[in-house]
Amino acid sequence: MVQIFTWAYQDWKTISKETLATVVGLPDGITADDYKAITGEAYVAPTTQATTTSTTN
Repeated sequence: MVQIFTWAYQDWKTISKETLATVVGLPDGITADDYKAITGEAYVAPTTQATTTSTTN
């Protein structure tokens, strides 16, 4: 599976770093080390940001 993602990112240019990051840790995905080997950059897990709404009267 890693080889397919490597070709898609490096050779075919059919996948972006952002899209590649979405498959890190999935059962049929890649590991953070694989991500680094493919992109040359360390994987940084996306942070979740809580949104709050404020109402004023």
